[in-house]
Amino acid sequence: MPRKNLILQVFVASPSDVEEERGVLDSVVAELNRTWANSIGVSFEVLKWETSVRPGFSDDAQAVINSQIPDDYDVFIGIFWSRLGTRTSRAASGTVEEFERAYQRFRETGSVPEIMLYFKEAPLSPSRIEAGQLLALQEFKSSLPEKGGLYSSFEDLAGFEASLRAHLAAIAQQFVKVPERSISLESAELLPEALIADEEDGLFDCLEIYTMRTQDMTAAMEVISDATVRIGEQLSQRTIEINARDASDPGHAKRLVKRASEDMFRYASILEASIPLLSSARQEAFAALSSAVVLMEDFKSDKLQLHSLRKTLLRTIEGAVTAKSGLLGMRQAAAGLPRVSKDLNKSKRAVTDNLDRLLSEIESTESTVANLVEAIDRLLASSTAGQVWNQ
Repeated sequence: MPRKNLILQVFVASPSDVEEERGVLDSVVAELNRTWANSIGVSFEVLKWETSVRPGFSDDAQAVINSQIPDDYDVFIGIFWSRLGTRTSRAASGTVEEFERAYQRFRETGSVPEIMLYFKEAPLSPSRIEAGQLLALQEFKSSLPEKGGLYSSFEDLAGFEASLRAHLAAIAQQFVKVPERSISLESAELLPEALIADEEDGLFDCLEIYTMRTQDMTAAMEVISDATVRIGEQLSQRTIEINARDASDPGHAKRLVKRASEDMFRYASILEASIPLLSSARQEAFAALSSAVVLMEDFKSDKLQLHSLRKTLLRTIEGAVTAKSGLLGMRQAAAGLPRVSKDLNKSKRAVTDNLDRLLSEIESTESTVANLVEAIDRLLASSTAGQVWNQ
């Protein structure tokens, strides 16, 4: 079923030392667009000087960029590491000038564009160190709290990717609306009056909606699964690092615990952004399938299709049971972490609360699918009875 697609423009600003991160951003946006363009009707368009600006002349190169990048983009992303960038006649660097233009518009509108700044904290090789650039970067970073800014820090590409995915997902989530036609089936009887999503939808329409939304559910669960594997690996690595720490450096363990807390907060953010998308897709998918089951009353002689659908639903239940088992293990591991710092305690709570919501969502899936299997069984039974009667 076609949807109106809202395109959010994302402008990326950075000095020249974070080229890899700019590539990661392109990959994350492409992934999110594949996942959500159809399911929630939101996609991102990346604006960068490399791809969005044509050659030209003005007072300087930055002025050319300013004149060609539209002023009505929705999200500003700034990425920094070891450099602030080359000074222009108007600002400390071209990247800072782009930030100041975005910040001015934010002040004028009160909300647009969304401004997200990321600072890489990975070590620098001596050959990359430019004292003047580092000092200018630190001054810029220190000025942000006065402007009411909150920025994000990361240590490697994996950390940047996880944070960016979660933050962009949160922005997309602002535009998510659970479809009005969605019907909660957890406590509803499978009756025709309650289940037909739209009087004009036929069997094939409902099955198409079901197929599309289950694909969206799968994509959302893949994001969650990847994040769960990643946090498990990160926590294992942090444990190894803590056990191997230098006892003469008491601050080392504290820094490692802080990193573990940051890892868990990123994981919680991914869960928080993904769960509403999963829930929305689940409700619409199974509402449509319920309507299809009702409409199949007219086609109940086609037992092959009913048996095929029943097998698919049973596999869904099996997948839900497997996913729930793994997530329960992760919840137990997170809840069992020692209460050694305030940050760790808060990150534990964020993870366990979101895992509880996710587990509840999976249990809703199991309950709904079990109801649908029961409805199909009734159709199959009535079909068989009809055949016996006719004989």
